[in-house]
Amino acid sequence: MTALADPDTALAAFAGERARLRALAYRLLGSVAEAEDTVQDAWLRWSAVASGSVGSAPAYLTTLVTRLALDRLRSARVARERYYGLWLPEPEVAGWDSAPEDGMEPESVPLAMLLLLERLAPDQRAVFVLREAMDLDYAEIAAMLGKSVEACRQIMRRARARLAEPAAWGQLANAADAGRRLADAFAEASVRRDYAAIVALLSDDAQWLSDGGGMVRTAVNPLFGADRIARFLIGVQRKRGVSFGFIPVRVNGGPGLLADLGGAFRSVWAFDIAPYGDTGSRILRVYQIANPEKLERVAVF
Repeated sequence: MTALADPDTALAAFAGERARLRALAYRLLGSVAEAEDTVQDAWLRWSAVASGSVGSAPAYLTTLVTRLALDRLRSARVARERYYGLWLPEPEVAGWDSAPEDGMEPESVPLAMLLLLERLAPDQRAVFVLREAMDLDYAEIAAMLGKSVEACRQIMRRARARLAEPAAWGQLANAADAGRRLADAFAEASVRRDYAAIVALLSDDAQWLSDGGGMVRTAVNPLFGADRIARFLIGVQRKRGVSFGFIPVRVNGGPGLLADLGGAFRSVWAFDIAPYGDTGSRILRVYQIANPEKLERVAVF
């Protein structure tokens, strides 16, 4: 048993798990704000039981955060079904060369992964994340979710089948150097309004995915193909009479940009990079997160 009568001991136990718990909540919810609120709720509940003892602080806290996140996720799914336009996860943004703060590793779950997890029912998402990301065995997962081991195995099989559908994973090559070079070149070509250069950097079947939440003007529907994306980027600048400006950053561990239009910060762009030909790579997917509510925690470097 782990004694937690001492408030300092309870605080230390929670602090030691906080980064892992936040990563778990973010994977379950796809929202920085919701993840932080979930972890805060877990702390309040942990404080209330800290005068007793638990068998394992990590297991107890993992169970607590998972159940709190599942409650939020079930409510969030209803809201996302009514969301205006395409819903994208809230991004985790860090300076390209910045070091992790307070010894914490930066969040590195790609946006593509979070979008795939949106395909899953809440219980499927929980089992998948606990098994694949948290590396827990089925007995631990079953105890946390109040289900049998066999039920969790079946849920995992259904989750894997769902994620194995066409267009689910793909072979993304988000190598840091290659991704940064492509993102920088894409930014430069966009500012120059160089149609040929933009097209050359994009895969033939590239996609542009925007999330404005109905609050700002974006492409409501996905754009498909290098030609259409290039024309869109050039057209936006021409119609508004201003040019883009960019700052390179990491978005969920991969290449990204902070984008401004006419000097005003407007959105975060993230990139999926895919192999192209024998040795090269191109941009397969661009995510534009422009919903102001999802940019409140983004620092402009």
